[in-house]
Amino acid sequence: MAIKKKASNSEILKQVLFEMLTLAYAIELLTKNKWIKGTSHIDSSEVIQVAAALKLRILYDFLYNRKPDPKIEPATDFFSAQDDFNVVLKKPAFSGLDPSGMFTRESVNKYIVYFSEERITKPKELAPPRFKGGTENLIGNSALILASGEKFIDALAKSSFMNLNQESENYLKDFKQTVIRLKENPNFMSKYK
Repeated sequence: MAIKKKASNSEILKQVLFEMLTLAYAIELLTKNKWIKGTSHIDSSEVIQVAAALKLRILYDFLYNRKPDPKIEPATDFFSAQDDFNVVLKKPAFSGLDPSGMFTRESVNKYIVYFSEERITKPKELAPPRFKGGTENLIGNSALILASGEKFIDALAKSSFMNLNQESENYLKDFKQTVIRLKENPNFMSKYK
């Protein structure tokens, strides 16, 4: 049996930057495009909303959650800002969340990752993994989480802990340029702190 090699910090950071950039791109599309409403109940913006919700969930888990206790939950290949990089971020006040916080991994799996019996037989009863309040909350909550992501990257840069390759540097550069454009949206700008 081969021993699994732990991902390097630079490999982890590359993926975090990728998720930050793709979420920023998704939100930029939501703020700029005109959406089509066909004869079905699906609005074309829902494609971007679901993608943004998934990216948001990935970043949420990484930035604010700790690794599960192996005594309670089996060991997973889960990385976190706090456990793997010793960066503790204050969780902002997200809009449109229920008291238990963000939607669960299970709801993301049921809605996005695989076809379940529930998804096939009761599609309207299966809660989609997105925020209540629609696009405006998604944009505002994305601004909050992207600001936290930038604080995480800035904290690592100050400690000379980054060691990014060229592709990661490009992700970071594109992310910062996208945020500048996103700040033209008043909702995004008011939450990006």
